[in-house]
Amino acid sequence: MGRGNSMKNTNVPALDPFGRALMAYWRGNKAAVLHHEFRSGRTLTLPVSVFFRDVEDFFPTDMAMAYCRGRVLVVGAGTGVHALVLERQGHDVTAVEVNSQAVRIMKERGVRDVRQEDFFEFKGESYDTVLILGHNIGMCETLDGIKKLLGRCALLLNPGGRVLVNSVEEPSSPGPGGNDGYPGELEFRLSHGGETGPWMRWLHVDIDTLTSHALSCGWTVEKCISAEDGGFLAKLELDTPHP
Repeated sequence: MGRGNSMKNTNVPALDPFGRALMAYWRGNKAAVLHHEFRSGRTLTLPVSVFFRDVEDFFPTDMAMAYCRGRVLVVGAGTGVHALVLERQGHDVTAVEVNSQAVRIMKERGVRDVRQEDFFEFKGESYDTVLILGHNIGMCETLDGIKKLLGRCALLLNPGGRVLVNSVEEPSSPGPGGNDGYPGELEFRLSHGGETGPWMRWLHVDIDTLTSHALSCGWTVEKCISAEDGGFLAKLELDTPHP
């Protein structure tokens, strides 16, 4: 499941159950759920309502709006949860999302500028803030992908711009079915309504590991918010101006 030099998103087909679950909820099935099955054997079931939460129900590390400035690119925008709040606050917002059902929902919810594109191929415009919430740094798939993700962000940021990202430390899982490498390099598949997608890779990264990888390619990291579950919101800025 490697990306190759283009860093193209290889998880697109694996996100199909996610899109179907979103559309089921949006069309009236308020009891819709999304199932996660991990290679480790762990399972997780999420109510789809969480992807339509209002600002008063945001998780602690969702609260990035005070750190956003100027023109904002929301990456992996989902149903527009964060984009809509930022628009109401007066920001010029572009919402990028690869899943077609999520894009349709965002448009129906009134997000003004929605692009169905792979973030790793998105180019040609400049922003003051790149916002990557929902643990969507996971699109890196592996620790090696962090450098390529930040490289793409650097191409999209105006001078003095910033990246805001949240993630969570994944506990070590030794023993049968555990991850012998970095515990946050996950593999799982999604299912909804009896249909299961292919296995996909995803990254949960702790703040110290993110910091060391970011520093190695010229970024500074500041932890803005900490959560009890090990989650965090971090602000990343280029240490030196980029070309």
